[in-house]
Amino acid sequence: MASNPSPAQSVERGPDSNTYLSESSRVTEGHSNNSDSHPKKRRKTTGGLRVEESSIETSVGVVSPTPSAGTTARQLKTQVREFPQRKKNNNGVHELQPSSVDKFIDGVWKQVFSSVELAPITTTLESTLDWMGISRGSDVESFRAVNSLCLNITKMSRCSRALENIVQAYWVDCYEARIKAIGSEKPFLSKTETKMCALREACSILKWSEKELRNKFAIWYGYKEIKDAGGWVCLVFAGPGIYRLCKYRVGFSKNLVTRLAKLRPSLEVAADTIHPEWRKLMDIIGQDSQIVYQGHPHDWVVCESAEPVSLKSTYAQWFPDFNFTHLEQSLLDPKVWRSNDPRRLPGVNAAFCSDCGYFQSDNVSANECRCFPELFGSCKTPTPVQVFRTAVGKNNGLIARCKLPRGSAIGEFIGLITSGMSETDVMQSGSKDLQYQIYQGQMGNYTRFINHSCAPNSQFRKFSWCGSERIIMVSRGIDAGDEITVDYSHEYWDGLDKVCLCGELCSVLKKKVMNAFIFPPCVAKVSPSPKQLHISLHSH
Repeated sequence: MASNPSPAQSVERGPDSNTYLSESSRVTEGHSNNSDSHPKKRRKTTGGLRVEESSIETSVGVVSPTPSAGTTARQLKTQVREFPQRKKNNNGVHELQPSSVDKFIDGVWKQVFSSVELAPITTTLESTLDWMGISRGSDVESFRAVNSLCLNITKMSRCSRALENIVQAYWVDCYEARIKAIGSEKPFLSKTETKMCALREACSILKWSEKELRNKFAIWYGYKEIKDAGGWVCLVFAGPGIYRLCKYRVGFSKNLVTRLAKLRPSLEVAADTIHPEWRKLMDIIGQDSQIVYQGHPHDWVVCESAEPVSLKSTYAQWFPDFNFTHLEQSLLDPKVWRSNDPRRLPGVNAAFCSDCGYFQSDNVSANECRCFPELFGSCKTPTPVQVFRTAVGKNNGLIARCKLPRGSAIGEFIGLITSGMSETDVMQSGSKDLQYQIYQGQMGNYTRFINHSCAPNSQFRKFSWCGSERIIMVSRGIDAGDEITVDYSHEYWDGLDKVCLCGELCSVLKKKVMNAFIFPPCVAKVSPSPKQLHISLHSH
């Protein structure tokens, strides 16, 4: 007597048979017969850039008013197309890994643009001793005390490592100077005997064997080579990988020396303006500790083959009284908006993110939204970018010093929030009923210096933070050393007597060439008028 199938098992009667086929056997058989035609599906994931519609008007670009006759509407536009953060599968194609030199230089830049504090050890030690009596507990005060202790010890450790690199590189200089002195005192000794004499003097003081000192000297000499090429800044902000690089010397060649020599002025600009106290560490060896580059990090324009120059000097020939104020957040134009912020989004819950749905707050401990932690709701660190002088006539540009992963925020488009401006470069945004402009002519942040490209590596994106619309720059995948570019949109170029210099397969240039054949009178001017030239240079 045949038994009935279990209720938990889905069955069906086989054709021309009295047997039952289970659901699992049918699926297995079907999969074996069609394994080639039905590949395994991959789970789609998205990152900081979301594809789904949000409550703010992300699907509609920047609303541009119709330009009147004789005026030029040059308004930047946020991108409509969005994409997931994570890269697509490379189908097994091998990607080149960074070399030891690349990792070392990247580590130096990350330390320079970090929140590390290189305070003198004596001051840090005195503040640390005050916390030695803390007790173990689970209350808020005990936890805060432990965090403060951990912070102070970390500062001491980081500062001690920098001092160790400085002293050991300086020891090599003194050792070589001592060899020369012994050679002058005892000219009858050979070079090898002179070196051994200095080496034995050092061993007698250090209480080390000759073998131990030789091993350390090989590493210390690498520190000296890095210092001679890239300056003391490379030793102070070097990561732990400098020991391995100098010990095994993998990739330690002229390539490293050449690259550090080119990056030295840029590193010193960033170090002096972000960590002005770092030169005080040089007091331990009697070196000059005066700051060379003062002011805001973006008050200086770095050059590849020349010393850094002030930002003001790069505009002096067109704007003798040029002055730029660096802002941390946008300011309202009181003549236009008074105290009413046009970025406020009506009908949007200001407490929760319209993309991820999590709670938003400027309080780091309370915020739950992690859409763009580089800008909102987290402890901020300096963005690893610098203003640099371009080589193709675009005046200034913005260069990335560290890798900016695809989907990560580069910065918020910050400036003066106004309205009604024409014949100048502005970011036009808002809704159909309430439009506003962000003007970066005299105040703003580093996003002002991002140049246009027809094949950009970043894009504009609207984002709602605490009920307020923000326009941010999002990376499409930018490597260290690349210029950051964005598409200014066709609203910017339409009717503008200006040539695109991006160097790509230029859609703007193609359009202008086509218009030249169709409408010859439109390109009668050989060069732009003085007013247009001023505005052109003012946009970069």
